[in-house]
Amino acid sequence: MSENEEKSTIGARLKTARTTKGLTIDDLQQITKIQKRYLIAIEDGEFDKLPGDFYVRAFIKQYADTVDLDGNALLEEYRDELPKTETETIVKNVDEVQPTRTSSREQPNTPAGRVRNYLPTIIVTAIVVLILLFIWFMVVRTHAGSGSAASSSSSTTEVSSSKANSSSKIASSKKAASSSSAAKASSEKKAKADEQTIKADGDSDTAYTLTNGADKNKVTFKATKSAWMSVTTDGTQTWQGTLTANGSHDVTLPSNAKTVKLQFGNATATSVTINGKKFDFNPKNSSSQVRTITLTIK
Repeated sequence: MSENEEKSTIGARLKTARTTKGLTIDDLQQITKIQKRYLIAIEDGEFDKLPGDFYVRAFIKQYADTVDLDGNALLEEYRDELPKTETETIVKNVDEVQPTRTSSREQPNTPAGRVRNYLPTIIVTAIVVLILLFIWFMVVRTHAGSGSAASSSSSTTEVSSSKANSSSKIASSKKAASSSSAAKASSEKKAKADEQTIKADGDSDTAYTLTNGADKNKVTFKATKSAWMSVTTDGTQTWQGTLTANGSHDVTLPSNAKTVKLQFGNATATSVTINGKKFDFNPKNSSSQVRTITLTIK
């Protein structure tokens, strides 16, 4: 290129790469799940036709990666030609904002987790009690047998007393076991009452409330096809990226997070779980690909 020759636009670069790869606009739409009219607008440099400034950079990066260009390098090269977003800070290394694998294995602090932690102790204690009761019963039985050899009447009295005491102890053991079972059932009932729930705010399918979540809520994204998505916590972008087909990614929210905004470029191919529980953010089976969900944490 000569010094006087003008630098090609980012749209022209992308279009050239697409045609070189042998792809049509329709092919690109099927692969990226970005609507055809947005792809044409990008090639023509008409960025105001996209749903927002934020989507300009996201769609261009996804377009570039699909046609074997370096999306990040291309965005940096043409950054002065692209609309400015609220924040251009993209988390390059998600591990910097994630807890280590060791910390992710910390003991659960939910009621159900505490019950599971104490369950082995309860079982061992019950076994020890049963063994002690069996030993006591055998000692009493042996003592009653030796007494019967010395005196028939005394033996009758001791055996009767032994049986009465044995029945009393067994009844006490059963009562204790029953009390332990009732306490365990009560703990499990309370744990169930405190179980994590995610409910929609009224009839809205874009606003939800998370109740009884973890201290640091873990959000897992999975995609059946290529899909772009982002996470913004209390107004600050935490992560954004594009998953390939059958790809997944985990994001751990800060412990003081109050409001989380989830944005999807291909919602119909994306699934979300929070702390291992599926988050059905599309209960009405909307066919809209580009969606924004607001999640309030209580």
